[in-house]
Amino acid sequence: MVELPPATEIFNLSDMAARHPRLLPKNRLLWAARNRRRNGLAAANAVFESPTGQLFFHEASTLAWLLGRAGRSKPRTTRRRAAAA
Repeated sequence: MVELPPATEIFNLSDMAARHPRLLPKNRLLWAARNRRRNGLAAANAVFESPTGQLFFHEASTLAWLLGRAGRSKPRTTRRRAAAA
């Protein structure tokens, strides 16, 4: 069983998006939570599921994962620009 972090560091999706609106918009958090097993967010112990199915995010682990410091399966790459015609 995974040990839970302090309750002051756990937020639901809406609260987490409100705390970091530019870095973690709601749609980005939804995508990350939906793909958490594939993108490494679950391995970073950043997302917890309640018995009712609601997802909660550990703020420090989520930010470390997003910045590439924990749990990412591969580093971020820059987007390719379309060739100018």
